[in-house]
Amino acid sequence: MNQILSTSVKTEEKKNKKKKYNSKPTEVKTVIRVFTIILLVFGVFMIGTGTYAIYQNRQEKENIKTNPTITVESTENDTVVFLKVVSEYNINTITYQWNDEQETTIRGDGRKYIEEKIEIPTGSNVLNIHVTDVNGGENSYSNTYELESNINLEALDNGNIRITYEGEEQIAYMTYRWDDEDETQIDINDTRIDQEIPAQIGTHTLTVIVVDVNNRTETKVQEIKGVSRPTIDISFNEDYSKYVIKLSDETGLEEVVITLNEDENQKFGQKLTEKEFQFEIPLQTGSDNKMEVVATNSDGVQEVRRVQFTK
Repeated sequence: MNQILSTSVKTEEKKNKKKKYNSKPTEVKTVIRVFTIILLVFGVFMIGTGTYAIYQNRQEKENIKTNPTITVESTENDTVVFLKVVSEYNINTITYQWNDEQETTIRGDGRKYIEEKIEIPTGSNVLNIHVTDVNGGENSYSNTYELESNINLEALDNGNIRITYEGEEQIAYMTYRWDDEDETQIDINDTRIDQEIPAQIGTHTLTVIVVDVNNRTETKVQEIKGVSRPTIDISFNEDYSKYVIKLSDETGLEEVVITLNEDENQKFGQKLTEKEFQFEIPLQTGSDNKMEVVATNSDGVQEVRRVQFTK
C-alpha cells in the first residue's frame, strides 16, 4: 500500500514539474509581445512627432518674411550717395525723400536688385527711404547728411541781403524765398552771382537755390534776422525859425543824439522807446546852423543825417 502511495506521489510531482517547465516559454512569449507592441507604439509616436515637427518647421519658414535689405554708400566727394536694395522677392516700390519734401518713387518691375544714385542737397538734410516687396516685406532707412554750400549770404547795413556764389559751370538762374512764401526767380547766365535782395524785418528763413545749365542744383537755407534802419526826416516850421526832426523805425527807436555846429559842448542825447518821435531845434540868425542827427533803433542799427542852413 505504501508503495502505491509513493508511486502516486512521485507521479504527481513529475506532472507538476512538467507543468512548471512548460509555463516558462509562455511567459517569455507574452513579455516579448508586450515589448514589441510598446516598441511599435513608440515608433509610431516618434514618426508622428517627427513628421509634425517637420511640417511645423516648414510652416514657420513659410510664415517668416524676409525683408528687403537697404544699403546706402557715400562717395569720395560726398556730393551723392548710392542706394542699393536687395530682396529675396521681387521689389514692389522704393520711395525716398529729403526732409519733408516731395517723394521720389522707383518701381520694382520684377527686379530683386536695384541701385540708384541720389544727389545730396547742401546744408543739413535728412534722407528717408522706404522699400516694399511683393511678399509684403518692407524696410526703412533714415539718416542725416551735411554738405557745405558755396552760396554765401550776408546782411548789409542798407537792410538788404547780399547773395554771392561762384560755380564751375554757367549758372542758368537762382531762386529765393522767405519762409513758405512763393519763390522769386532771377536769371543769371554767368558763372558768378553777386545779387542783393530786400530783407524781411524780424527773424525769417531764407532759402536760396542755384541751378546751372546742366540742371545741377545747390541750395542754401539760413535763418536771418532782418533789421530796419531808422528814418530821419528834417524839415522847417512855417516861418523857418526851427528845424523839425521826425524819427521813425519799424522795430522801435532806442536813442537820438544831436550835435549842433560840430561842437561837442552842444551835443544832446535822449533815450527813446517809441516807433515814432518828433522834436524841434531853434535856428540861430547869422549862423550856419549845422546839425547832425544820429538815430539808433532797438536792433542797434544807426542812421545819420547832417544838415546846414544859414539864416
